[in-house]
Amino acid sequence: MVKLYEHLRQWLLIRFSPFFIVCKTKKNMNIPIIASIDLDNLELLGVIFMVKLASEMLNDFVMVAKKNPIYILCSAFYFIWGVRLCGNDILGFIMMSILYLISVGIALSPLGEMILRFFERARKVETRKEKELLIPLFEEVYKEAKQKHPELEHIELCVVDKLSVNACAIGKHTIAVTKGAIESFSEDELKAVMAHEIAHIINYDTIARLYLTIGNGLFTIILLSIKVVRYAIEWVQYLMEASKPAKAFTMVIGFMVEVLIIVVMFFMQIAVAFNSRKNELRADKFAYDLGYGEEMISALYLLEKFNLSDNSTHIQKMIASHPRISMRIEQLELLEQEKANETLVENF
Repeated sequence: MVKLYEHLRQWLLIRFSPFFIVCKTKKNMNIPIIASIDLDNLELLGVIFMVKLASEMLNDFVMVAKKNPIYILCSAFYFIWGVRLCGNDILGFIMMSILYLISVGIALSPLGEMILRFFERARKVETRKEKELLIPLFEEVYKEAKQKHPELEHIELCVVDKLSVNACAIGKHTIAVTKGAIESFSEDELKAVMAHEIAHIINYDTIARLYLTIGNGLFTIILLSIKVVRYAIEWVQYLMEASKPAKAFTMVIGFMVEVLIIVVMFFMQIAVAFNSRKNELRADKFAYDLGYGEEMISALYLLEKFNLSDNSTHIQKMIASHPRISMRIEQLELLEQEKANETLVENF
């Protein structure tokens, strides 16, 4: 019990270090005085932590609504669908509100990022070779991004053991590169890719992804479970009732409504994909503005070589999360051309 208390106290001190007295060590490191906190204060600190966490989650929700409003529209549709499944009454509204708040709360909490990291199979940078190559590159890019965006929080670099050439940002504190990207890209190209992924965190694209995949994902699982149970009950009632024609007509109408909902959800998926493609172009521009334009273009040309054959159907292209690589290259090359023209005018 004593060890558990000590671990909890240390964790709270790290989390709430601004609240405690700070002393200087010989190495000029700020170390909070552990003796300044006792067991009586842990309950208060727990309340402070919960309030702080709730405040951060509310801020994340507001930023998602501001920068990616399509996700909020999709969520509103999911919520209305849930209320309908629960009977279109006050009790159904209250039930769906509670379930949705729980699912969104999980998504926007640190647990949501942990879940997504688990599914992405992102691990820490572990080997000496990885540390010597990746850490200096990442710290350089992070420092440059931090100068332009002081609000940028701590980010951990991770590795995904996949041969595919890819990278991703997860939540507010993680970016990950695949082994294939590490082996394929040059150091400058890796820095450009890291800058691109940091842009997704700065623009709250990754929080929107958590909101959509974890929050709405959990909510959808709940809704589908309710729907299966509801339809099973209705079919049992249909088989047992005498007035089957009237009941059958009602079920047909209900089925048509469900088909309409599926159609609407498909068009929403198209809208979300369009928004995602726009976010990718914006992240490319961020990397360019940070000084990695040429490196980003070079990385995209290399990526294009790995994707020479595109057998995607029209529907797959409509719901693709990334724009065509050639479109991304075109945007960056146009920016390079504009910069060259400006330089030429200034020289005259």
